Amino acid sequence: MRIRTLAILGLLILGACKPVQPATGTHLPAPTLAPATPTATENIPLRSMENPTPLALAPSPTPVQDLRNFQLISALDTVLPGVITNLQVTGDGSIWLASDRGVARLYAGIHQVDLARFWDLAVGADETGRFWVVSRNGAQISSWDGSSWTHYDEKRGWLPIPNHPEFPRVQTGIQTDSSGTIWLATSWDIRRFNGREWIVSTPSTMNLPLPWKKNQVTSLHLLVIPGTEQVWVGGCDWQNGEVVGGGGIRRFVDGTWQDARLPVSPACVTSLTMGSPGNLWAGVNGSLWHFNLASETWTEYPPPPLPSPSSKLEYQAILDLPADDLNHLFPRFSLCGQAGCDLHTIRFFFMDGLWKPLDGIQPAGQESILFDASRTAWKITPNQLSRFWENQWEEFAQLEIQAHALDSQRKLWLAAGFNQRLSLWAQKPE
Repeated sequence: MRIRTLAILGLLILGACKPVQPATGTHLPAPTLAPATPTATENIPLRSMENPTPLALAPSPTPVQDLRNFQLISALDTVLPGVITNLQVTGDGSIWLASDRGVARLYAGIHQVDLARFWDLAVGADETGRFWVVSRNGAQISSWDGSSWTHYDEKRGWLPIPNHPEFPRVQTGIQTDSSGTIWLATSWDIRRFNGREWIVSTPSTMNLPLPWKKNQVTSLHLLVIPGTEQVWVGGCDWQNGEVVGGGGIRRFVDGTWQDARLPVSPACVTSLTMGSPGNLWAGVNGSLWHFNLASETWTEYPPPPLPSPSSKLEYQAILDLPADDLNHLFPRFSLCGQAGCDLHTIRFFFMDGLWKPLDGIQPAGQESILFDASRTAWKITPNQLSRFWENQWEEFAQLEIQAHALDSQRKLWLAAGFNQRLSLWAQKPE
């Protein structure tokens, strides 16, 4: 089983329905660097659409009914080629879209699109209005501000990322701490950018133990606590898709890595998230753990027995751990059986120490949960949008969803196919 980590991102916008202006912030000068490989990112002329055709930035002329409280913003199928893999709405007012063939920045208020083509690994946009991509061979990272590229290699602290037997070279998602430092996770280490150069923290420099046995690999999980300079990293060791151990949690405080002192060892950490201020939650050894930042204490909340019939299944790990700012959690567990640990999952609603199973045991699949401004939980799968209503999931719409995001007002955005058109949708204000 390939373990994928949901990186926890801060996605910002000035307002979904207000006119949006292009970014005017300053950017670092681009050094003169040769591409790392023939397929590395290059400075490709942008395509700016000051007077777009109706198909480029307007909804289809075919009447399309709004999905209740979702508004059709724009057609996308003529804007960016390929499958949409990343959607972000950032603090400079830009709507960023990335596919397997390029990246586009949309200015919805002035109907302008900046487009760059590449075949590299899209990481995500930061809060200053730059989009980051990593070259296919991992030797270089580049940022694009909508008009020009800046490249970073070993001369600017970026070390080549070796190929990994199990995980992608770089995890999707940029996180930013209160000092403006950018953080990302690769398949081998944690990296941060201070505005001048990249600094690499390996598990060894974090004192995070690694397995020494052949065919065992370690997954890393990164969380930047919003509004602080505190960074948390957890590790879990795997072999053939099954948990075999873990080195626990490290946190970056005052420029140094410290042991978070989990009261269990070994500790396989598969998820980290923030609930209400001062409350951190972690998935450790297939159990839910809470850390109170004020008292510096850990508390475990073991999951309840699995609903029958499941006598041949057991908990393995918490795959994802969505939480709102009232400590309402929706942990999803992977389950192990005779056929392996990548076939079945179960999701719970957890509140005040109480567990409620949702939908029972399900086949493993791709899904995410986001919380809007009213704290309504939305479950997003490739073919369906559902909301948590009266303590159960309510089907909201059948959509071919390729990417999703929240803005700073916690409105939900979707890049989704509807009526045979790939389009951009935004949640209407309450």
